[in-house]
Amino acid sequence: MKVDLFQLEPIRGKDAFAMNKKLVLAATLCLLSLVAATNEAFAMPSFAEAPKRAVFLSPLEDWYPTWNLNEYVSTIEQAGYQVDVFLGENVSIAFLKTGLSDYDVIIFRTDSFTSEGVNYYCSGEPPTTAARKEYAVEASNQEIEVGACVGFSHVFIRNHYPEGSLRKGLVFVIDGYSADLSFAFLKEGAAAYMGYYDARPLRFGCMDALSIKWLKFLGQGYTVKEAMLELYLYLSRGHGRDATWPSMFLEGDYGLRI
Repeated sequence: MKVDLFQLEPIRGKDAFAMNKKLVLAATLCLLSLVAATNEAFAMPSFAEAPKRAVFLSPLEDWYPTWNLNEYVSTIEQAGYQVDVFLGENVSIAFLKTGLSDYDVIIFRTDSFTSEGVNYYCSGEPPTTAARKEYAVEASNQEIEVGACVGFSHVFIRNHYPEGSLRKGLVFVIDGYSADLSFAFLKEGAAAYMGYYDARPLRFGCMDALSIKWLKFLGQGYTVKEAMLELYLYLSRGHGRDATWPSMFLEGDYGLRI
């Protein structure tokens, strides 16, 4: 049956009042449902939130294999991170120019050398004649030096990462005399920087054992500073206060937790 809406008689009197009450009630119920659905949407967790990411870099893996690499990785994974591992030549200068900004935790296990008063930290690229030609401009700027390895300096970090471009997380450099890198990483956005004052050969595993233990304390919920104190107490109880161990140093946010 076809109905012409324009020819219907208008509703008057009590019937009109009852109809208006029903319309107001229906509109109110719709509005309350909409508000409840909106509040529920805001209360729900965001499943699209990016996972926490960490990277373990060991460019000299062929010469100084990591003592218990699996424990490094599992310790960080248990703290809730997705961990990427780059070894040997995969720790390239090209990666180091841009890749570090993708991570909340950066663990860089390497060695270093000094040239003309500047510290250079080894990438995984081989120190060939071709590398000297390729990085001649960067060498003149003291960004890169091709010596015992193809190394980069704090100038390299400053030039390739604008201020604030790194995630506000942790940078942990397992090498001696890396204080100059701390200022570069912190200025470009990292929240805390951990390194060593003393240089110990990577091949003996001492640096790895200390580093893994410190990361384990972090994984238990300690701040970076608290983890340092726990590590010191652990070493003192097990080896005595007179035992000599590489000295660690911390810069940045002492209250950072991973």
